[in-house]
Amino acid sequence: MKYLYYNTASRASEGLLDRRSCLLILLAEAKLSNRIAVVPKFKLLSSHNNGKSFWSYLIDTYVSLEKIEVDYILEEEFEEIRSTISEASIKYIKTKTFNFDTAHKLVVRELKTDNFWKLKNLYEVNALARLYHGFGAKFVIPIVDAPDYIKEIGERILDQLEQPVIGLHLRRGDRLNKKLDASMNPDVLIDKLNQFQYKSVFYCTNDSSYKIENPKFFSNIDFKDEFGEIADNYLRFAIEMYVVDNCDISVRTFKDSSPAFYKTNKENSNYAICDYSMHGSHNTFKSVPKKLFKCIYDLNQSIPNKRFTPNVPIIPRVIRALERRLRRL
Repeated sequence: MKYLYYNTASRASEGLLDRRSCLLILLAEAKLSNRIAVVPKFKLLSSHNNGKSFWSYLIDTYVSLEKIEVDYILEEEFEEIRSTISEASIKYIKTKTFNFDTAHKLVVRELKTDNFWKLKNLYEVNALARLYHGFGAKFVIPIVDAPDYIKEIGERILDQLEQPVIGLHLRRGDRLNKKLDASMNPDVLIDKLNQFQYKSVFYCTNDSSYKIENPKFFSNIDFKDEFGEIADNYLRFAIEMYVVDNCDISVRTFKDSSPAFYKTNKENSNYAICDYSMHGSHNTFKSVPKKLFKCIYDLNQSIPNKRFTPNVPIIPRVIRALERRLRRL
C-alpha cells in the first residue's frame, strides 16, 4: 500500500467550508495518485461556534465520502505504520507536482500551513477537488455528500415546510458591505422572492440578530426538536445547508455559492442576491438590484486556474489593501 501525507508546520483555524476544501484537495491528490490519504485533524474557528474552537477530522461528522470513493487513514492511526517505512521508501516534496507512478511507499508534502487551497500548479488535483467541493471554487453539484444523520434531520425539516418552498442562505458578518446589507433588508428580499410562487421559506444566516418577521418565513428557531440539542454550530450550519440545497428553489448570497452537498435533483433552480464572487465580496453594486441573479451550473471541463479558488484581479486587491490601510490612520 502507498500513502500520501501532507505534513504541516502550522495548522490554521478556519470555518467549516474552508477546512472541508483543504480535506478534499488532499483526497483529490490521493485519488489521482492511487494512494491512501493520511487525513489530519482540522481546527475549526471559535468565532463561528460561540467562542469555542475544536479539532475534527470532518469525515462522517460534516461530510460523507461515499461518492468520492477514496481510501484514507486517520493521522493518529498512521503513526505506527509510518514507523515501519524506511527513509529510502519516503519521497519528500513541497508544493510541486510529483510522478504519480513513483515507487516510493510514502510521499510527504512538507508544507508551511494546512491552507492547502494555496497550493499552485496542481492543475489536475485542483480541478478534481473543485468538483468534490463546489462551494466557492466551482458552481456545480459537488460530489461530496452529507452524512446520513444530517440528511435525516434535514428531511424532517423539509417535511414540515409547506411546498413550494424556498431555501435562503444569507452570509453576513465578514463578507458584508453596505449595499449587500441593504439587499438583505427583509422587505427588499420579500419583494424579490415574489417573482416565485411559494408557500414557505426556510432562511438561515450567520447573524443571530437578523430576523424576518413574516408568517411564511421559518428559521432554525422554529424547529426546536431538530436543532434544540445541537450545541455544535458547524453541525447546525451543515443541516441548514442541506435544507437550502433541497428546497424547490435555492437562493444564496454569492454567485459562486453552489449547493453544499451532492443532490440527486439536477434541476437548476439556484439564485443569488448579488452578482459577484464570495472571493471578491468587498465589491459592491452601483445600486441595490431589484431582482435575483440566476446561477448556472459550470459544465466547463477545462483547467484554467493554477489555484483551487478563482484568481482575484491584482488591481482590486491592491485598492482594497490601500483602503484598509487608510482606515487604520
